[in-house]
Formats: sequence, C-alpha cells, structure tokens
Amino acid sequence: MLVKQRRFASMLAAALSLTLGLSFVPAYAMTLAEADQLLLQGKLKAAEEAYRELLEEDETGDAAAGLAVTLAKQGWPSKIVEAEKILKKAREKHADNPNVLAAAGYVAFVHSKTVASPAKRDLYLEAAESLAKKAINQNPDIVIAHQTLGQVKIAQDDIEAAVDPLRKACNLAENCVNLTLLAQALLKLDPKDKEADELVTKALQLKSDYPAARLQKAIVLSAQGKNEDAYLELKNIPPEHRNSEWHTVAGNIESRQGDGPSALQSWNKASMEDPRNPEPYKRKAEHYVMRGDGALAIAEYHTGLEILPNDWAMRGELAELALRQDNLDVAETEFKTILATKPDDAKALLGLARVGFRKYRKEGNFPPNFNQLMDRLQNIITEQSVQGKVVKEGTRSLQESIELSEATKAISQNRFREGRQKFIDVIEKHKEEPYDLVTLGEQCIFEGDYKAAEKAFAYAKEIPEVSTRAEQGMSKITTQRNEASRHVKLGDAAWKIPEIAIDHYKQALNADPQYPGAYFGLFSLYTKSDKQDPNQAVTYAEGFLEVADDVSPQRREVEAGLAKLKKRTGGKGK
Repeated sequence: MLVKQRRFASMLAAALSLTLGLSFVPAYAMTLAEADQLLLQGKLKAAEEAYRELLEEDETGDAAAGLAVTLAKQGWPSKIVEAEKILKKAREKHADNPNVLAAAGYVAFVHSKTVASPAKRDLYLEAAESLAKKAINQNPDIVIAHQTLGQVKIAQDDIEAAVDPLRKACNLAENCVNLTLLAQALLKLDPKDKEADELVTKALQLKSDYPAARLQKAIVLSAQGKNEDAYLELKNIPPEHRNSEWHTVAGNIESRQGDGPSALQSWNKASMEDPRNPEPYKRKAEHYVMRGDGALAIAEYHTGLEILPNDWAMRGELAELALRQDNLDVAETEFKTILATKPDDAKALLGLARVGFRKYRKEGNFPPNFNQLMDRLQNIITEQSVQGKVVKEGTRSLQESIELSEATKAISQNRFREGRQKFIDVIEKHKEEPYDLVTLGEQCIFEGDYKAAEKAFAYAKEIPEVSTRAEQGMSKITTQRNEASRHVKLGDAAWKIPEIAIDHYKQALNADPQYPGAYFGLFSLYTKSDKQDPNQAVTYAEGFLEVADDVSPQRREVEAGLAKLKKRTGGKGK
C-alpha cells in the first residue's frame, strides 16, 4: 500500500508540475504534492505552512520556489520581501534550477506592482522578463515562467508580445488562470475577439466564481453591447475582489450607458486603488475628448504622466490627442520626449513628421532638421518592414499611422485628393468605433479636409453615444464653409483693388483650405489682373483642379489656362 501511495504521489506531483511549472518528484513527493495542491486551490495560508515544513529537507530548491510563489501571491509587501530572501538563498545553492529562476521572475513581477518609482518598476519588470526567459530556455514546460513573461508584457503595454507566452501557458495547463490571462490579452487587442469569449466561457466552466474570469466576461458582454448584463456580471464579483481594474471596467460600462458622472467616479476610484494603473487616466481623457473638452483631456494625461512618466503608451496618446486638437507645441514636445528615450520609435517619428507637415501648411516652413527626420523615419520603417514587425496600440497599427502621416503630407503639398482618399481608407476601418470616428473627423478638420471629416461624422451620427459630437462637427464644417463663401464673394466684389481681393480669397482658404471658389478667384487674379504672376497662377490652378468637383463648369477654363501658363513658365508645376 505504501508503495502504491508513493507511486500515486509521484504521479500527482508530475501532473501538478505541468500546472505550476515545477518538475520534481523527490522522496517527500506526497507532502510536496499536497502543498502544490493547496497552492492550486488558492489556499495560500495552508500552502505556505506546508512549504515551510519542507524547507529543511529541500535538496533541489523546488520547495523554496513553491514557498516564494505562495508568499508573492498573498501580495503583502513583507511577504514579497521574504520571498525574495528565500529565493536569494535558493539561487546561491541551486543556481541551475529553472523552477527557482521561474519563481524569482514571478516574485520580481509581483514586486513591480508595489513600487512607487516608475524607474524601479521598469527595473523589476525587466528582471522578471529576464528570469522568466532563462527558466524557459532551460525548461520550456514551466508554466509559471510563461505566465510571468506574458504578464510582464501586458504591464509594459506590449500586448501583442504577451499573447504567445500566455498561449503557451494555456497549452501546457488549460486551467481557469491561464485561460483568463490569455483572454485578457486578446481582449486588450480587440474587445470583440471571439476566441477570447470562448476562453472566458471555458474558464468559468472550470471555476464559475473565478473573479478574474468574471471581470473579462463583463468586458466581453459590454463589447457586444450588452451593458446591463455586463454590469450584473461585475456586481457578482465579491467586494474584496473589486480592484483598480474592476472600477475601470465599471467606469467603461457606465460611460457606454451614457452616465458620464458615474463613469468619472468609477475611474477616480480605480486611480485611488492603484495610482500606477494608467487605464483610468486614459479613459478620463477620452471622456473629456468625447465631451469636446480637449484641454481637460490633455490635463488628465499630464496628471497620469506625473505618476507614470515612463508610460510611453500614455505619452504617445497624449501627443496624438494634442496633434488632433491642433496643439502642435504639446504634440511636438511629447513626441520628442518619447524619441529621447526610444530614438527608433516609428510612431513617434511619424507623429513628429505630421507636426512638421501641419506647421508647413500653416507657416510655409518646415521645422529645423526636418529632412533628416524624414530620412531617419524612412530607414526605420524600411527596417521594420523587412523584419516583419507590426506595432499596435489599441486598434491602431503602425501601417495605419503611416497612412495618416502620408495623408497629412499629401494635404500639406496640396495633393488634396490623394490625402482625402488616405484619410477615408482609415475612416472606413473604424466606421463602427465611435471614439475613433469623432477623433478622426476632428483630425481631418484640423488638416483642412472637410470632405473626409464629413465621412467620419456621417458614420458617427448613427451611433447614439457620439451623435451629438458628430452633429457639432458637421455644424463646424458648415460654419467654416459659410465663412469661406462670404470672403469669396467679398473678393469677387473687390477685383478693382487686387490687394483686397487677394486678402479675402486667402481668408477664405483659412476658413476652408479646400474651398474651390477661393482657388479659382486667386487663379483668375494672377492670370488676368494687374497682379499677373504666372507661377502663382499655376499653383492656384493646380489647387483648384484638386478640390473642384469633376463636373464643375470652371474646370475646362482652368485646365486650358493652366496649359498655357505651363508653356510660359517652362512647365513648372506638378
């Protein structure tokens, strides 16, 4: 009987090793297996006591690894420090034990959540990543090492890189923890991910009251538009498990239900629970943007960055928001701050390029060293393309950022049709995403492409949560076009005084940078009046042909005039 018990204990320990990532079957396997089982069941106090009893007989370091993980899972700072001390001794004796390395990586990850200093947080995350990778290199079947690596990547906001290790952990041990972690990563990439929905369902079948799985289920339901069901799912999570992420998701659901004050209250609670969680600051910023208060949104991002200055994803979102709000100084500063630490960040380089194009359109001059910036950007994009890298931030990809940059560049060079098509291509990809639609629409307004903006707002008008913002955007376009029309009429009436007429036509282009009547008026003045200037006439003729409808009765006149002008100017122009 004893032999059978020992054989069973050995088999049980081997089976548990696939879940915990521990690969040991020593003489005291029965007791060690029991400790592992307690850890698996979440009975951390009992598991801690069991592992402590094993320390004196621990000849491999596996019991020390199990105890360290158990202590770290309890989350108390004193226990995390004790776990680090235990692992330090274990590594001195068992430096080659991959279980010890994996446990050390997990403890470093847990410790990263408790430090106030962003720099220290990054150091702990880097240590956790390094230790987890070393453990995996020695034994690719250590589940907790894959778990740790995936969670580190999520903490670093590199969600795509988190998917592979979390998927490997799930393949090794399909338990509720691994299923939920993989679902969490997939949902961060796409809240409507079907695989994530299936993973959460499996996790809840295994453990119906698992709080983390219920939280992800709420995210799934909300993405499906079932906000009432999502909120009920949240309420079923016991109060002791309602952490910063819980309050963040609650705020997201309340926001979708149109309850802005409650959403703000929930996001503020999330920040109080964990000031290092960047998500609530982002959500508050998005809320203020949706409300039409860009200044408050920028302030919210700044508040978040005071706490987490090295959160480059948040800083990038601030820079993008400032660019969309036409706050070029803030956008330029933030993009440069990112590049000071991450000089090869393609998205930041693209953002800085778009700032340059926008300044050129406004001021007629590119910023200093702009050509060097573009050369550097092209080299980095080429390298990343060759290496097959894809960078994502939420639903935005590097390729999409390139398209937006190219659209801005085309607009700045008066290639309006090309720029508009690029903007519309991006808008089409987000036609069911309310926040993206209104922000893209506002960006197109600032770029001076009202037709592309109308496309975005037309989609947004059909979505209740942003319909008001879309109407406001449409109204702004109408106001700007009416102002452009007024100045064109004043310019037409002032032909006898060309200087005044030119000023009115240019003011019309300030109101609507693609107003056909203003281009036609300037083309005509520089062709027929005392202010004849063939080169200027060519520029405005080409501008007119870019912005005028194909059926415009004035196209034939401009095309004929342009052909003659190009002969006179030696073919200058496009």
